Amino acid sequence: MPDAPETYFSATYYEARDRFLAAADGAGAQIDSFTLPHAKGPGGRDIGMDCASLGPDGAEDALVVISGTHGPEGYCGSGVQTGLLKNGQAQEWAQKLKIILIHAHNPYGFAWDTRFNEVNIDLNRNYLTHFEPPLPTNPDYDKLAAWAAPAVRDEAVLQEAQMRLFGFAGEHGLPALQAALTGGQYNHPKGVYFGGTAPSWSNKTIHEILARQCAGRKRVVTVDMHTGLGPFGVGEIITEAAPDSGHYQRQAAIWGTEIRSTKDGSSVSADLSGTMDAALVRALEPAWTACIAIEFGTIDTLSVFKATQASSWLHCYGDPTGPEACQIQADSRAAFYPETDEWKQMVWARSLDVIGRAAAYLS
Repeated sequence: MPDAPETYFSATYYEARDRFLAAADGAGAQIDSFTLPHAKGPGGRDIGMDCASLGPDGAEDALVVISGTHGPEGYCGSGVQTGLLKNGQAQEWAQKLKIILIHAHNPYGFAWDTRFNEVNIDLNRNYLTHFEPPLPTNPDYDKLAAWAAPAVRDEAVLQEAQMRLFGFAGEHGLPALQAALTGGQYNHPKGVYFGGTAPSWSNKTIHEILARQCAGRKRVVTVDMHTGLGPFGVGEIITEAAPDSGHYQRQAAIWGTEIRSTKDGSSVSADLSGTMDAALVRALEPAWTACIAIEFGTIDTLSVFKATQASSWLHCYGDPTGPEACQIQADSRAAFYPETDEWKQMVWARSLDVIGRAAAYLS
């Protein structure tokens, strides 16, 4: 009898990593591990990104599933990856395809329950085509920077920040505020949704893994697992591709009309700069590619933003091991990982459907 899906999900980064690696080893996967060189996890322990691959080296097609781009969102993706290995689904797909499971894209954020990486970079804003000036601009964020990520956390400052942000929304609309805050910015290293000024370690490591695993493949589908936007437990298929683009049409060949584009306003996500999905299309050329994200809703958007704002402050100005850290980390974790059986079961069922359709298409 197969395990209940909720049992695939873990309570800490270390538990998630151990269980993923054990499941990969039990499935006979090739395992490659990459230790983050300039930061540690809680307790001073090493943390890193891991890749488990199964299937024939000569397979023409590959299916890639990525977890943990945004720290505590890793609990979701890790649970799905571990489940695919433990219930034998990955091994079944690997009879015809190369299956590549990349665990903890952002190991620092995953280990410390913060969305951003060890230098406050949002990895899904860090995949620009180049980092030569001029970098993308976000003038609305520049106007709101002091209120988007206050350097001081006291009640009066936070209330004024919320009032200023709501004032912008009242004048320009909530979609404009979402775009300003989350679209990506490159001028404020201690702000939220900072894209960085150079490729991160995670960016370089993902490219290294895919160059090794996907060289010579004819078709590659990538699925990046996310949480924090949309209705509770609902998994939206998100693309950064415009509906009239070739990339969108390749995605639609697999998932049809379920795709939601950030370019036409149909997605729960704003349009973003420096996304990984767009970078993977470039990196995997000349292969036929379809690169998407699945976004699972958790709690209300305002609470998610407040938790993100607080955890960024903690790692830029505070002490991740200090007395204020425990509650901030718990709030961040809860914003991206509802630890209920209902949510885990919804995530598992939807993920199996979405990823399974990609595997079926490639097969």
